Amino acid sequence: MPHTPHSMRRANSHLKFNFLFIIFILVSGRSDTMKKIQILFLALLLVIGAFATEISLEKASRIDMNPVGAVNSDGQVVYAGVGGALNIYNVYHKDFPQLVGTIEGHSSKIKSIIVDGDRLYVLWEKEGLEIFDITDYYRPLLLGKFPGYEDDRFESFTAMDIELGIVYVTGAHFLASVDCGNAYDPVLLNYVELNGAPLKLDYHRNKIYLAAGNLGLGGLYSPNPGQFFFIGCQKGVYTTVKAHENLILYGRLDERKPNERAVFGKHLFSFPFQSPTTVKIEDDIIFAGGLTNFAIYRLPENSYDPQLIWNLPDMPTLDCVLREDVVYLANGHKGLSVFLTTNPESPIKIGRLETFDMPRRACIVGNELFVAAGLSGVLRYDISYPEYPILLDKLAQDRLHLVWDVETNDGDIYILGAREGLIENVFVERYSQSGRWLAEYPVAKVSKLDPVGEMVFSGKFCAIALGREGIALMRNENGALIPGYSIIERGVQFCDLIIDDDLLYASDYWGGYHVFDIDGGMPTSVGYIKTSENGGNGIALAGKYLLAADGPNGLSIVDASKPSRLKQVAVYPSTWATDIFIDGDIAYLSDGQGACKIFDISDLPDVELVYELPDNGYWSHVYAANGSIFGIDQFFGIYIYNVLTEQIALTKTKPERPAEPTISAAHPNPFNAEATISFSLPERTDAELCVFDITGRKVITLIEDCLPAGDYNLRWRADDAPSGTYFAVLRTPNSRATEKLLLIK
Repeated sequence: MPHTPHSMRRANSHLKFNFLFIIFILVSGRSDTMKKIQILFLALLLVIGAFATEISLEKASRIDMNPVGAVNSDGQVVYAGVGGALNIYNVYHKDFPQLVGTIEGHSSKIKSIIVDGDRLYVLWEKEGLEIFDITDYYRPLLLGKFPGYEDDRFESFTAMDIELGIVYVTGAHFLASVDCGNAYDPVLLNYVELNGAPLKLDYHRNKIYLAAGNLGLGGLYSPNPGQFFFIGCQKGVYTTVKAHENLILYGRLDERKPNERAVFGKHLFSFPFQSPTTVKIEDDIIFAGGLTNFAIYRLPENSYDPQLIWNLPDMPTLDCVLREDVVYLANGHKGLSVFLTTNPESPIKIGRLETFDMPRRACIVGNELFVAAGLSGVLRYDISYPEYPILLDKLAQDRLHLVWDVETNDGDIYILGAREGLIENVFVERYSQSGRWLAEYPVAKVSKLDPVGEMVFSGKFCAIALGREGIALMRNENGALIPGYSIIERGVQFCDLIIDDDLLYASDYWGGYHVFDIDGGMPTSVGYIKTSENGGNGIALAGKYLLAADGPNGLSIVDASKPSRLKQVAVYPSTWATDIFIDGDIAYLSDGQGACKIFDISDLPDVELVYELPDNGYWSHVYAANGSIFGIDQFFGIYIYNVLTEQIALTKTKPERPAEPTISAAHPNPFNAEATISFSLPERTDAELCVFDITGRKVITLIEDCLPAGDYNLRWRADDAPSGTYFAVLRTPNSRATEKLLLIK
């Protein structure tokens, strides 16, 4: 069926009816009066034919939910890699970064960010190097990519450094030098194969140092960017490296052995803390971070022995950047921390931007979204207004080390996760919808702490998929979960589950679909079908049909009217189908490389593609409720789209941006602690957004800078402000706009 770039119409059946009706009228016409009536009907039907029932998606918002892994800065802007998103923050207020832009559309994490003059270099794990012009540092302009075409030598990227326009980049089994003098067309200068994938790379005085994990610390001499000569490799397990003057600093996980040969000379310093990951140097001050802490060292003059002057435990730091006297720390799933380092021996924490671990799964109860977020527990959001999701609470962080799934059953919230070091390490925690803990149910003991965890309920049962560890089947007795039987299939990694009456449907990651009878005590296998080699993701039932997100096979439709004789009856191709959600006659298919596809399934086993999002991101799960869909993206958090289904003209005009700067909304309003103020600029201009109290006193300036045209959402955190009426005022050289705010504490 033909489609436009932004929508696909469900019009065929209507148009067929119209044309048949027209033919009937023309054939049956007898008199002049009848002919006039025919013409009127024809005109009416042609008008109706110009309309169609259209399904489309309109982006409402995105919830940032991914670890911060890389960070850099320029002017009033901090660039941060949050999963696969390049987030752009204004730091007019050093203690409270404001998100003002995002670069999306990738399918991997950001590994490194470098700012060099008016160029921004960003390294994605899969896509590689992208070069941006940041003359306008709020709106980076993509200039070029490396590699510019598909090249099997570059499967994944891990680290980079830059020197005089030459980018040295490394990854799985390679080291390369790339001339980026012409940013539009980067040129590969040299390429060498390596045994592994270095974690960090540092270029210093014609030498390249590689921290390559358990492969050791490698060094190469590079008299010019087109030549590499191997110097040697120092044994050990190395996680980071940074050369400064004649000193080499590195992170090492193992202890140095007696009489171990020092390949790179005697001026070496190993950070003593666990898993060092990043080192930055400013004058004689060394900033070092690891998976467990952040530390500051001072390097005495004419010394090669850095002295520890400050250490902060429980501050995982994957990267850091110093801007003036403020250091910004990329803290993984704990977000972005801000420290004032005027006195490096006693830094002061002045702010924190909260982010979370990668989202796994979710459920929707009324106007609330519950998200299972791994190390961050379960996050509870108010989604009454999809454009402005509000974080209400965090659940199970104090009870579970890692959370896989969250589901609702009879009004309560059930959270599936794990704890380390216990006889039973998989548990289900039960909460009321308001967040009050109710009970805990032991589930199983698993050998690995991160299997695939999926949980489903019926009136009598709760089934939990534990990946290669099988399926735990528990009895559901008035909400209490009682241990029952386990289903173990050798070599099978279970994924998604459905309970329908007395039958349990289960997918596995090898493209298989299983049916078990669970009503007669010990579960028994009654049916099985294999449809692909690497599919077996999300599944859903629609009448007698099992719809499966079948990985590379796309959408598979299986006739399950006879569970003992499952039969695949249709396939709709997709890049990599990961999950499916059914809402009436509509099926939402999350596509690992194409975000989401929408199908009309009113005439199964035939399906009709009625809409698809452009190829970007990596949606692993999709949910629909209250006229919106929620896509869990492994690299960008959670996308929220409004579903538009209405009689609309096939030709639509795009709404124009307001001619004057405007404050469009403040949400929530009234508010308790934090409000989001939205405004639009029709063109680039100097802009200042301030908040005043009822007396006209300026309470805070949220932003003051030359901003490009666009829509902005800035947050005001009113922790220290009393209840009352306030006014948000947007000022430009030629305009002024105001929005009234009501703070109630």
